[in-house]
Amino acid sequence: MLSKENIALYAFQKYGDTALQAAFCCIGNRADAEDVAQEVFFSLHREPRDFNDDEHLKAWLLRCVINRCKNLHKSIWRRMRVNMDDVPTAALTVHDSSEREVLNLITSLPQPYSEVVYLHDYEGYTIREIANMLDRPENTVSSQLRRGHQKLRMELSEEG
Repeated sequence: MLSKENIALYAFQKYGDTALQAAFCCIGNRADAEDVAQEVFFSLHREPRDFNDDEHLKAWLLRCVINRCKNLHKSIWRRMRVNMDDVPTAALTVHDSSEREVLNLITSLPQPYSEVVYLHDYEGYTIREIANMLDRPENTVSSQLRRGHQKLRMELSEEG
């Protein structure tokens, strides 16, 4: 990894797409997801910190993204505005249309399920790691993952 001064640039180059996808998965709105991801990288630039390794950096970024998404969900401004971005994402870095379709389904899940399913299925985190990141009990994360997968299966069977 790089020096503290260059950590934000390094993090953005390595995990920029990951942070954006996580934010979009939590929020479901491309513009807000971009704002959240940008805020996280800017805060790292403003206050550089040391990380043990790349995995520690990635976990920190995802945790910050999720926290900022939660704050955005709570804000009065967000609750009172009309969402004009009901169009599914077309510009996220997904490799094919079936992956994009699954990502769209994940973002349509209620928030606790979408966070957990995304972190587990797309980012490869274990239930224990997700529980630590989200500050939730492992059993809760496990239940949310199971229910999220059930809801995804129901959505996929309805479409097929």
